[in-house]
Amino acid sequence: MLSIETLQEIAPSVFATSPSPKMSKKYTFVPTIDIVEKFDREGWKVYSAKQIGSGKYGQHEIRLRNGGLPNVGDSLIEAVIKNSHNGLSTFSVTSGLHRLVCSNGLTVPETVADKISVRHTNFDLGVVRQITDQFAAKLPILERSVNKMETTFLGDEQRLDFANKSLEIRWKTGSLPKFDVNTLLSPKREEDLGTSVWKTFNVIQEKFIRGGIDYSSNRGSILSSKGLGNFLKINKVNSELWELAETYCEQ
Repeated sequence: MLSIETLQEIAPSVFATSPSPKMSKKYTFVPTIDIVEKFDREGWKVYSAKQIGSGKYGQHEIRLRNGGLPNVGDSLIEAVIKNSHNGLSTFSVTSGLHRLVCSNGLTVPETVADKISVRHTNFDLGVVRQITDQFAAKLPILERSVNKMETTFLGDEQRLDFANKSLEIRWKTGSLPKFDVNTLLSPKREEDLGTSVWKTFNVIQEKFIRGGIDYSSNRGSILSSKGLGNFLKINKVNSELWELAETYCEQ
């Protein structure tokens, strides 16, 4: 759980008391820290935060957990709040999962759990309770999706196909590094050994987000892939990988 001091250091724009001076008078300002405090009163605690840039108005993401909600498989459900005060993104709340095995955050795509729409004005405790209720209602949907991936197993050709298709999610076509695809499928820990869709998806996802995958350059040098720092890119990769994984449960 993050302290207020740590949150302020990581994501100063959470504490903005006004929008960027560049915004028009029609812009509706949504103070993120007020929202965080209301969630806190309902049992939601901040466990991670990210911000793009260092300014006090920039895009930011906060992940909160509520100990009153049950786990989804090997993961904890999270409320993912995104906001900015410079007009680059609107305020939204989406579902996320924090996988305990690897301390890794997953973003649930809207095809599985719709984004929760919240009005910018009159954001009170009643709205937070409604959001909590919506999360509780979505738990069975998330559980079904995760359970399908946990109980669907892939053959060697399917796993290689998954890995090759996943590369096109992480890198643009034409700029794919020269990977030995088998390195993507090799788990870092015993808990991830196995051929289920869920484990295959998580092994690849973690390597994409954290980096450290060796590959050959055009000159034959061995390089290591970089991790992702931009939470918008991380969420995009997470969501698209999840959607790809679900297609193998339908085969």
